[in-house]
Amino acid sequence: MRILVTCIALLGLVGMAATPAQADRRLTRQEKSSIRSAMKDMGCSGGKMEFDDGRFEVDDARCRGGKKYDLTFDQNFKMTSKELENGRGGYYGSGRYNTRDNTRSHRRGVY
Repeated sequence: MRILVTCIALLGLVGMAATPAQADRRLTRQEKSSIRSAMKDMGCSGGKMEFDDGRFEVDDARCRGGKKYDLTFDQNFKMTSKELENGRGGYYGSGRYNTRDNTRSHRRGVY
C-alpha cells in the first residue's frame, strides 16, 4: 500500500512539472477586440498581441506622436504599464553606408 501511494505521488509531481505555467497562448477574437478598443481609447494601434504570465501584452504599439510602446493590460483589459520602446536603430540592413553620398558601399560584396 505504501508503494502505491508513493507511485501516485510521484506521478502527480511529474504531471505538474510537465505542464507549463501560463505559457504564451493565442488570443481569442473577443480578447483582441477588447485590447484594440482599450488601445484606441489611448490613441494607440498595431503591435504584436499575446497573453503571457497572466496578462495581455502588446509589443511595438504605435501611439500618438508616432512613437512605439510596449503595453501591458490586466485580465480586465485595464492598462497596467506603457513603456517607450528603446529605439534599436532607425533603418534596415547592415548599416554600412558610404558617408560621402549616403549610398550603400558596394565594395567587398556589401549591399
